Amino acid sequence: MTRTSGSTLNLVLGTGPQAGATVAALKLAEAAIERGHRVTVYAYGEGVRTGAQGSPTGEFVSGLARRAVHGGRFGWVADRNAASRCSAAGQVAGVVAGDGGDLWRFVLDADVVLGVS
Repeated sequence: MTRTSGSTLNLVLGTGPQAGATVAALKLAEAAIERGHRVTVYAYGEGVRTGAQGSPTGEFVSGLARRAVHGGRFGWVADRNAASRCSAAGQVAGVVAGDGGDLWRFVLDADVVLGVS
C-alpha cells in the first residue's frame, strides 16, 4: 500500500459504545484523522455495537466515515459474525462487514496497532 502522507493507525475495538476505552479510542481516531493520518478500525465482539444504528456512538462513527468521502482517511470494518448477532437494525452508513482477513490486512498495513478491550 502506498501512502501519500501521515501514518496509519489501526484500532482493534472489542469494547462496547459506553466503555471509557471506546470513547477514548473514538477521540483518538478523530484527532488522528484531523492531523492527516489514516485510521482503520476493526470492531469485534461488543465493539460491533459501537457502529450499530441506534447506539450512543453510531452517529459519531457514521460522521467519521463521512469524512472519508471528503478526503479523510478512515475505514471501519465490523466482524460479520458478531455484527449479525448484535442488532436487527444493522450498522450505520460507512461501516463494512468483514472478517479476520480484513483485520490481518489492516494490521499488515498499519504503522501502529492498538487493541481496545
